[in-house]
Amino acid sequence: MNCLDCEKPISAARLEALPGAEYCVNCADKNSVPVIARVIYSHKCDSELFIATGKENVRRLDREWARAR
Repeated sequence: MNCLDCEKPISAARLEALPGAEYCVNCADKNSVPVIARVIYSHKCDSELFIATGKENVRRLDREWARAR
């Protein structure tokens, strides 16, 4: 099977570990969706856990997390 991005063959070890892999190791980071989790403390409660996916939501959560610190 070939990588969808660079069209080079995906290694057998990667396909064994992740049978549904569509990208090679080099292209996987470029095509993955970022996910972060932050704990934000406030005066109203002890803490809240927020999880964000996608570049824009990750940027917004990082901004709010920095503001709350």
